[in-house]
Amino acid sequence: MIKFMLAATAALAASLAAGEAGAISRYNSTGMRCERIQGILAREKAAIFRYPSKRVANLPLYDRYVRSGAYCGPHQVPEEVTIPSANGQCPVLHCIDEPDPCDDIFSVFCRP
Repeated sequence: MIKFMLAATAALAASLAAGEAGAISRYNSTGMRCERIQGILAREKAAIFRYPSKRVANLPLYDRYVRSGAYCGPHQVPEEVTIPSANGQCPVLHCIDEPDPCDDIFSVFCRP
């Protein structure tokens, strides 16, 4: 009985964690003002915004944007970009991979 309860508790914890990780809102950025976009990020901490490509007709672009670097993954850093909104370009943050110091050929900290 104890093994069953431990297994049930572990399954419940795993499903709750998976539910939180998968719960991210999606929005069309061109349908809202910049202030609303930034308010969503402040409240929800991360969201996916999509918008049409400027270069390719009928191609939707999207990315995950965050309130701060605290919501980036391991070995990621925040980068400020702009996305289109109903009232112009809106500054937001998205996560990019941390630069690898070994990519610099002059780095003294890396081994060949």
